[in-house]
Amino acid sequence: MLTARADRTAPLIWIQIGSVAGQTAPIPSAALRSARLQIVGSGIGSVPARDFLAELPELASAVAAGAIDVRARAVPLAQVAQAWTAETDDRIVFVP
Repeated sequence: MLTARADRTAPLIWIQIGSVAGQTAPIPSAALRSARLQIVGSGIGSVPARDFLAELPELASAVAAGAIDVRARAVPLAQVAQAWTAETDDRIVFVP
């Protein structure tokens, strides 16, 4: 993977986006030796709150315009028991 990059001198940014695959994220030693590696988190706290809030209006506009596909399904809070066990790839958002 590292050797297939067109510009091997460009920084390689490793973004950690979740822990579904496990609580640790092993880094190949070749990445440390042969790339300008930068490790970035993506959770709450990895970005200052003011920066996060500043991006929300543009993000919401992009979602509303369909530029970003958000697979979410609104479910009434009263149906939490049924939705909790539902087989779906959509993100379930409970609404009062």
